[in-house]
Amino acid sequence: MSQFYALMSDNTVKYISLNEDVVNDIRNIFISGAARLKTAEMEEDEFNGDIMARKGENITYVNFFLPDDFSRIPDNQADMSEYNIEEDIPKSIFWYEEGRYLFQVFNKRNILKRKTVLKVEYGNSFAKMQEKAFVIEEKVNAIYEDGKFYFQSYTSANQIFPLLDFVTEATNGEIDSFGENENLEANAVRIKDIANVKTRRLIKVLSSTTNVSTFIGKSLRTKKSLLKKYGIKAQINNEGKLILPTHNVSELNRTLEFLNEDIFRGVITNSLYKSNSKKKDQ
Repeated sequence: MSQFYALMSDNTVKYISLNEDVVNDIRNIFISGAARLKTAEMEEDEFNGDIMARKGENITYVNFFLPDDFSRIPDNQADMSEYNIEEDIPKSIFWYEEGRYLFQVFNKRNILKRKTVLKVEYGNSFAKMQEKAFVIEEKVNAIYEDGKFYFQSYTSANQIFPLLDFVTEATNGEIDSFGENENLEANAVRIKDIANVKTRRLIKVLSSTTNVSTFIGKSLRTKKSLLKKYGIKAQINNEGKLILPTHNVSELNRTLEFLNEDIFRGVITNSLYKSNSKKKDQ
């Protein structure tokens, strides 16, 4: 019996029906991929918030509870919706076997559309494929077993399940979102290139506040005065946006500290604070 599934963006699971003659082939792709991802010789390290890929090193894991829909596996396939290639684009496809879930990242690029795919029809002659299809790659990006979600690449694993709660600093995706702030002129690519741990932590905190919009809401004269007063090498552009300096990480971090109100005086609300503390200086 096939145990092949699609994980949708809302974490619901759909059953992927397979003809019996391909079940073993699909199973073997996932079993072999899992054996390469997590070898018997690898030691296990609990994820410490480092988002960089660690290929070839110890396997990383987080303690994790699967979404509710996984309770239907393996015995309640009849209660599941069936995957429809005409409508569904899952974020992952996976194989289940004996308590193990073997995940492969999936996106639009895995879908082969009729208008773009040719297949061999006669000899060396090609014809347009008449049906949609999708590509199954010969790899596994993550494994779930015994309450642990194993991976080597945070980026890939995060596409399967959101792991933000396990990260202690801003991810590349969060920096991209931060760079899209309507009150900032920010080169997210450059920020990611020069960012250190401090940068990412400052962005993580700042993204959860309204400090940027509060600062931009002040008069132009006040904004320029504050930038000068606190030695911030940032400018205001013609649209009134704050241009984040990305010449070097020190200048960037100084500006982020300013926006986070970490430089003695709360420069947005004008409250006084102790350095590196959110306690007001009485």
